[in-house]
Amino acid sequence: MSLKNIEQNINVYDFALYLKCPRKVYYLKRSEIIRPNDNVSFVEHLFLKELGIRYPRLLENFSSKADDMKNKIQSVFNEISNELPTIYSSEIESVSESTISQALNNVQACVKDITSNMMEMLTNAHNLPLLQALCSMEIEPLLYGPKMKISGIPAGMIKLEGIPTPVIVKTGKFPEYGIWSDDRLHLAVFTMIAQEVYNTPIDNGIVIYSRSGNIRSAKIRANDRRQVLAIWSHIKKINDGFLPERKQIPMCHDCEFLQICDVKSSLASKFF
Repeated sequence: MSLKNIEQNINVYDFALYLKCPRKVYYLKRSEIIRPNDNVSFVEHLFLKELGIRYPRLLENFSSKADDMKNKIQSVFNEISNELPTIYSSEIESVSESTISQALNNVQACVKDITSNMMEMLTNAHNLPLLQALCSMEIEPLLYGPKMKISGIPAGMIKLEGIPTPVIVKTGKFPEYGIWSDDRLHLAVFTMIAQEVYNTPIDNGIVIYSRSGNIRSAKIRANDRRQVLAIWSHIKKINDGFLPERKQIPMCHDCEFLQICDVKSSLASKFF
């Protein structure tokens, strides 16, 4: 299915962007990016996203030896290092070699933790159904929910105990238990779309925290869906031209829209 053939109003990427900062949705829709993402964290994100998508390959032919797993991870790491400029050619076109090199070094430092956490997960029999399902993951399928007119591409779809289940990859830190609240909402959007696509109730999703090698299953609750519907309404307002309140968060200094994001807030935005 082609995105061009879809009467598309909202993309799941808009939801992820909204959870970071609603104004990013406003500016991105108006193509007002004024500087490239020539920073280490951006390249790290791309690399770790690609690594997370390839986690199912690491689960195949499981060996109980940690050295074997570490060698597998290192092999995939080297593979991605060579392929990253091709897969994400437009994203890193203006990124310097030194930035890419630093990002690769940072991710390389994560290999030990990834190995340890994956070995712990693989040796727990409770995880066997999930691991088997991940080995048959459909990578990056295009989903479209005609009722809400939302499209999106999860990292993958698996059949977990016979139920279609979306998988997303997150490249930041992982929580001690469960998944982050924003990740839960991001996952909830995909479950709601998948319910329309597969015409069956879907209450679970999977988050791969690729920086650490943690894979978490999460149950999607009714309140998660309520919040998704509320965000969906807000995004529609933004698409219609509404400028939301400006957030002041640590990530602001590294935002590609920083120079055009006025600190002053309009009266209307306070009622958003």
